[in-house]
Amino acid sequence: KFFVIWYIYIMFFFKKNNLPSKQDLIDRAFDLKNNITDILFLFPPTSIGNYSHRYGKEDLGDLKGDLIPLGIAALAAYLRQHNFGVGALDCVALNISHDEIIDIIKKKKPKSVAISATTYALPASTKLSERLRKEFPDLLIILGGSHANVAGMDAAKNIPSVDIVSYHPEGETVVLQIIKEFKKTEYDRKTFTQNVETLKTIKGIIFKDGDNIHKTAPGEIIKDLDFLPFPARDLFPMERYVPLPNQYKRLPLTNMVVIRGCPYVCTFCDQAATIARRRSPQKVIDEIKHCVENYGTREISFWDDTMSYHKKWMVEFCNLLIDAKLDLIWSCYAAINTVNKEILELMAKAGCWNIFYGYETGVEVLAQNIKTNRKNRSMDYIMEVTKWTKDAGIEIRGSFMIALPGETPELAEQTIKDAIKLDPHYAQFSIATPYPGTALYNEIKDGKWGKLTTKDFSEYQGWNVVFLPDGYKNAEEVIKMSKKAFRSFYLRPSYIIKAILRIRSFEDIKRYFRGFYALVRGYI
Repeated sequence: KFFVIWYIYIMFFFKKNNLPSKQDLIDRAFDLKNNITDILFLFPPTSIGNYSHRYGKEDLGDLKGDLIPLGIAALAAYLRQHNFGVGALDCVALNISHDEIIDIIKKKKPKSVAISATTYALPASTKLSERLRKEFPDLLIILGGSHANVAGMDAAKNIPSVDIVSYHPEGETVVLQIIKEFKKTEYDRKTFTQNVETLKTIKGIIFKDGDNIHKTAPGEIIKDLDFLPFPARDLFPMERYVPLPNQYKRLPLTNMVVIRGCPYVCTFCDQAATIARRRSPQKVIDEIKHCVENYGTREISFWDDTMSYHKKWMVEFCNLLIDAKLDLIWSCYAAINTVNKEILELMAKAGCWNIFYGYETGVEVLAQNIKTNRKNRSMDYIMEVTKWTKDAGIEIRGSFMIALPGETPELAEQTIKDAIKLDPHYAQFSIATPYPGTALYNEIKDGKWGKLTTKDFSEYQGWNVVFLPDGYKNAEEVIKMSKKAFRSFYLRPSYIIKAILRIRSFEDIKRYFRGFYALVRGYI
């Protein structure tokens, strides 16, 4: 026993001390051209050391949940391909504070900075941009990301420290044009930002000209996704990425996006009714092989909104993956209407172990209110697809929503009963959140369904009450219903027994412990 314990200690010590230091990872994040960093992409911090606030809670323990921010990884790769010097800092994974960002910029001297912001991170991103403007008056500051895509005009009006808002959802061509034109001025921010006629030629941006705000025409969508390089994973701390406990089985894991856009029209989603396009199956296999060979990847988490939307594509992809014999497992997001029994069996054979279904609700009137009936045909069909998925040996993560438009506590009770009836391996009960720019947000602003309860965007992460439907008395009633949903689903003896029986490894035990701790601390 002594030798076993000593061996484990030595291996742990050796592994720990051979991991790159924080400074090593920061240096890795830069790839200069001609000794210049033309642009530094920032995935900004919203707090340091504990990221439970992302889930609307104060302390959920060591929940993990960080994965490579593919948006800035894709932009960095694209600009690097066009011979520009880039930096890409995942400040969340690296625990980088605003003070540290300032020090890094002083040392690395990028010519411009692009901040990627989600809605809930906008207040923190605003503070960061204000600090950057104060410290570096001549630094060009660009705001992009999902919030800028849907609420860019609002951001341009309310964040004076930002020079340009990139609102086009495919930022590769937008940011390339910005940096090309900026370089022509020899990186002179004043000259560049005052050249209104040049800025007007850049598609997909919003900028200020005195008291006037200009929004240029949107850029064209990228139809041929094979044209794009693989995300610049080499710039990121791949050693530090670990998903949420119920979203992986093997490490190392990386995430991928192989489809852009979504054909469905769910009113709560900022990707609703966007034009869906896909990379060729062979190109996806090539990227997977690249990850396996360069990062030792053993599992892929596909982040596409609806990876399964094109059946012929999915069949070809699965067959190629089977032929590649990569000893790899994967998970994905899918819509009920896009799969059938045969495709699910093929996906399982190709290594798919987990599918995230956006059930949202089985109550027909609520589904119609948010238009999820377009992707989920009926409760009967949802039940059938769920059975096919389980029969294929694929685990299910199911998404449900509480406080939907038109909902009452009685209808919420029915959603909970339906969740228990469907019995996915994991259930997520988020609180309906009308993100700015979505159809649901606009409907509520027009006086339909209920009222918004706050203008604090840091609350917009799906776990706080920012919208109170007419059918509820107050926010406390919504929170109470949300907790009841989690308790009703997860504290069933049958669920607990089945969860224990699924344990196959020590990694499973660690995942279950982190997940159970977070569940008890934050949701029940």
